[in-house]
Amino acid sequence: MTEKVFKSITEQIALLKSKNLEFDNEVAAAQQLSNYGYYEIINGYRTTFLAEDSQFKQGTKFEDIFGLYFFDSRLRNAILGSLDYAETNLKQKLAHILAENHGLDFDEYISVKVFDSTGSPLPYQNPEKGLYNSRDLFFQDMKKIYNKKAHPFKHYREEHKGKMPPWILVKGMSFGNLRTAITLLNSKDKTLLVKRLYSQETLSELSDNELKKMLHDTIRAIHNYRNRAAHGGRLYNFFPVKGYSYNRYLHSKAKISKTALGKKKVNPCSIHLMMTSLSLWDNKLPSVAFDADFENLLRYYSDRWEEQNLLVLEEMQMPKAVMNFKKK
Repeated sequence: MTEKVFKSITEQIALLKSKNLEFDNEVAAAQQLSNYGYYEIINGYRTTFLAEDSQFKQGTKFEDIFGLYFFDSRLRNAILGSLDYAETNLKQKLAHILAENHGLDFDEYISVKVFDSTGSPLPYQNPEKGLYNSRDLFFQDMKKIYNKKAHPFKHYREEHKGKMPPWILVKGMSFGNLRTAITLLNSKDKTLLVKRLYSQETLSELSDNELKKMLHDTIRAIHNYRNRAAHGGRLYNFFPVKGYSYNRYLHSKAKISKTALGKKKVNPCSIHLMMTSLSLWDNKLPSVAFDADFENLLRYYSDRWEEQNLLVLEEMQMPKAVMNFKKK
C-alpha cells in the first residue's frame, strides 16, 4: 500500500495534470481545492470521469469535477429541506393520533397498549435497566426527552402538573425515534396514520396493508437519505441496499416496471422513487419543495455543464421525462 504524504495545492494540481486532467483556470482551481479539499472534490466525484486505465477521460477538466461536486452539494440541501418537511408532517400526524386516542398523560400514550410490538431484540441486553428489545430502548429514550431540562420540556413538566402533550414530546424525537415509534405503533393507530397521511387517490388504490408497507419502506428511505445527506456523503448516485417492495401503484407513478426491478435494471431505492412516494401523501409540500429545488438546480447545471447533464441524470436513475429536461 502506498503511504499517503502531504501535498501542497501546487503539488495536487501537478498530480492531477499527470493523470490527464485539464484546467480552465488554475488559480480558481487552487482556491477551490483550498476551500473544499482534494479528497472531497476529486476522490468524491472523479469516478464518473475516469477511463479504464484510471486516468481521466480525454478532455476532462477540473471544472467538470467541481461542477458535479457543486451539483451534489446543492442536491444535498434540496433533499434535507424536503425531508425536514416530511419529518415534521409525520411527527405531527403521530402526535395528533396519540393525543386524540390516548390523552395527554405521558404514561398513557407512551405505554405497551399503544406501542404493542416489542420490536427487535437488542444485541446487548441490559437486565438491570430492563432493556431487552427496541421497545424498551424507545421507552427509555422517551423518558429522557420527558426529563429534559430545556424549554419547552421543563416548562410542561413543572407548569402543567407533569402532563406533556405528544406534540411537545415529538419535538425532542430524533428521526430514529420517530421511525421506531411508527414501527411499534398498534395496528389500529397505524391504520389511522396511513389514512391521514396519504391522499384520497392513493387511499382508493391501495389496501391498508399495502399502505403500511409503503410507509415503512418510505420511512426507511428517508432515514437512509437523511443520514447520508447530514453527514456530507455523495448523494446523486447513492442507492440504499434495502429498497421498496414492489407496489403496483407507486412503481407505476415512478415509471418503473416490475420486470426492470426483477432483472435488477434499476435499484429498489432511489431519490426519484423516494420523492415519488412522498408525492402520494396528502401534504404535497415535501415533494413539491424538492421538485422546485431540483428543477432550479438542473437549470443551473445545464447552463454550465450541459454535456454532463444527461450522464448525471442517468446515474441518478431519473426517468426520461426528467432526462429530457430542457431549459425554457
